[in-house]
Amino acid sequence: MRTTFLNLILLFVIVGCKQPTINKVQQAVEAQAKLLVDSGLIANEYVVLYELAINDSNHIYSIQAADCPADLKFEYPSKIIKYKDKYLCFIELDEAPMSAKEMIEASSYSGNLVVEGDGGKSWLLVVSKLGEKKILIDTSLFRGWGTYFNITELWPYFSGYVKGCPVQMGVMSHDVELSDSYLSCNVDSIKRNLLWNENQNTTMIKNVYGQMYLKNNTDSVVYLSSSTKKHYAVVDGQDSLYLSLSDSLPIILGPNEKKILEYKSLPRQDEFFRNLTLKEDPWEYFYNLFCRSTYSFINVNGKKSQTKVMFHDIDNYGFNVSMTSPSIQFQILNHGIYDKKYGEMSRFRFWSDKWGAMNNADKQRLSDDADERFQRNVNQVNLLP
Repeated sequence: MRTTFLNLILLFVIVGCKQPTINKVQQAVEAQAKLLVDSGLIANEYVVLYELAINDSNHIYSIQAADCPADLKFEYPSKIIKYKDKYLCFIELDEAPMSAKEMIEASSYSGNLVVEGDGGKSWLLVVSKLGEKKILIDTSLFRGWGTYFNITELWPYFSGYVKGCPVQMGVMSHDVELSDSYLSCNVDSIKRNLLWNENQNTTMIKNVYGQMYLKNNTDSVVYLSSSTKKHYAVVDGQDSLYLSLSDSLPIILGPNEKKILEYKSLPRQDEFFRNLTLKEDPWEYFYNLFCRSTYSFINVNGKKSQTKVMFHDIDNYGFNVSMTSPSIQFQILNHGIYDKKYGEMSRFRFWSDKWGAMNNADKQRLSDDADERFQRNVNQVNLLP
């Protein structure tokens, strides 16, 4: 009888202390976060593990020492794991977040997100699909780095990267502009008929546009030129969508110089979009072409060149779609990617209303605590070499 009673107590303890289930990639991220905590590099109470990108081979995470369990854009974690006196907070691309109540209960957070400042130290971690750690990058070494493309240590883990190019090029964004002539379409019908409208026998896409990253990897001046406007191609077998830089060529890049230039698709390429509709999932297929099969045809120092273009997997999870008249904007996200903008305003209002309901003394106390933590974070970052 006594043994049975003890077993029941043990079962209760095990169930009560049960941690969230995590996959092998998350296990590798958790292990790295614990190492940083154990080494004393993270003094903050919270460690936000933010999934920045997923591609065919890797997952890219930000590890951020923080003073709250959420991202400062009011993005909540999907799971929280207690480790020693810290909380490891996973914000995943493909997992729905907790509610505010669940997050507060799981993390013992007693502050308010509206007064929180930037966190402390941060790192970038790349983990393979198999859960193998690839690289850990201390972002304090790259102050003012702007785009993630400027962190060359990340290049091998971006889609489409090819080693040894004298000029490294990368698609930073790929957005879609619709024709203004379809005034009667609502958003749902636009999504259905965007690539090809059978009634009109044409595409609704006016152009595909975005930014292209260029980095001279040599110690010499490089001249980029082309005899045509077909500077880049998104290749699908015998079919291609041709892209053209907005800047006039030739383009001169000084030694190790970087540039970010605008590009736009060339007109009269309706057949490319029509052929996409033959695919099982046209939009995801189109996205994967940008990731895996974009090529540059720009001449380098007068020599003909055909090189693969890498893709900025971070912050590119589908397509941003817009129309000028009437003004319409929406996203077409890849399957499985959680729409982080969904409920964004309600999350902000939750914390704003919570703040408004507090008395002045409590507001002052929380503000003072947040200011003190922020200054501590600044001092810690400034101590870095």
